[in-house]
Amino acid sequence: MIDQRKPKVIVGLGSTGLACAHYFAHHGIPFSVVDANPKPPLLKELQRDFPLVEFQSLDDKVFQPAEEIVLSPGVPLKSVAIQEAISNDAHITGDIEIFSKAVTKPFVAITGSNGKTTVTSLLGDMAEKCHKAVQLAGNIGIPSLSVIDAEVDCFVLEISSYQLEVIEKLAADLAVVLNLTPDHLDRYATVQDYYNAKLKIYTGCSRAVINRDMDCNLNIQKGVPVVSFGLDEPKNDADIGYKHSDGKTYLVRGQQILLDVDRFGLRGRHNRQNVAAAVAIGFEIGLNSAGMIDAIQSFKGLAHRCELVGSYDGVSYINDSKSTNPASSIAAVTGMSDAAGDIVLILGGDAKGADFSGFDLVCEEQVRLYFIYGKDSQMISDSIGGDKFICKTLAEVVNKLRGSVRSGDKVLLSPGCASLDQFKNYEERGTEFKRLLEKVAQ
Repeated sequence: MIDQRKPKVIVGLGSTGLACAHYFAHHGIPFSVVDANPKPPLLKELQRDFPLVEFQSLDDKVFQPAEEIVLSPGVPLKSVAIQEAISNDAHITGDIEIFSKAVTKPFVAITGSNGKTTVTSLLGDMAEKCHKAVQLAGNIGIPSLSVIDAEVDCFVLEISSYQLEVIEKLAADLAVVLNLTPDHLDRYATVQDYYNAKLKIYTGCSRAVINRDMDCNLNIQKGVPVVSFGLDEPKNDADIGYKHSDGKTYLVRGQQILLDVDRFGLRGRHNRQNVAAAVAIGFEIGLNSAGMIDAIQSFKGLAHRCELVGSYDGVSYINDSKSTNPASSIAAVTGMSDAAGDIVLILGGDAKGADFSGFDLVCEEQVRLYFIYGKDSQMISDSIGGDKFICKTLAEVVNKLRGSVRSGDKVLLSPGCASLDQFKNYEERGTEFKRLLEKVAQ
């Protein structure tokens, strides 16, 4: 249960911070709120619901050692005020850890550099097909504390590295790291610091699901039961993978064939990993194979994740705006390409310190032409070879595309960068891409 002895200070008034406020109020726990923005978008809601609660600017707040700081994911641990609080022995926590200590139902914890929203959403569809009550929450857009009292069989939490970095011991009933590739290097001093934050998801877990293709020390406690997934053929009966037979590829559990991959609703090699991970988790939480197979066939994916926007004059346009690091772009390229040189790739935005060197070597067979735009366009262009155009905006990219594409091409917006240099979020970026294409088509 949450420690009620220390006064709570919610740092960051986004949806997570407001959910924390409602949770504390419901349990009679005093709290205050601070934010770096003196007028955050949800301040009116806070003052409407809690008119007596103190609100301060983060720059003006001096944290006391007796206070417990509830850090929202968007607030970096390395910020000056938080580092001063840590040096003064203030306790730092977050909504996920509070949830984990208070929840009375089992919960699954999912993280990874790429694919976590797809796996979480597919798992939700699987549970529905199996008539099992599951609540999705966390980084998927539903604050965990806002649904903690839901009447469900279990919770499935998508958790980001930002949420994990303040956790001491998560103690999930089932934990999984889908994959690890460099990301968020504007927030972490080293790649290993980022990986270490992700791997905290396994702390105190009762069971673990692991990716067989990951070559690193996962620090899973000795004696914890482990099930694996991967793209290869599994060696153990409970593990999930793929088997090649008679010119076809099948999703399998051990040696048991579950489904021909040609019947998957999701396309692309990277989505085979996602499906395998979801199935491994599904069996562990008691879902039946028939319901999961039904969901795999009907699940078409999510907006802004390798989403087919349309085809014009023999050219397919694909919106993968959710791609915010180079590894996710590489996965999209290799997953969506059907023939050598059929990809016209749009990269760009805020690279967050990521390294694009060698990107073109991995994708040289699939990518015929690059369009690069945004804040770090010059850096990305300098890092990769091949034919390319440098543009200032996404609108300029779409305008230039018309004279450069040919029938059979796949134009793939998979930026490999954050969107915040020109857009509010990746959703706005993907929506703008679709709007621009519709304008051209007309």
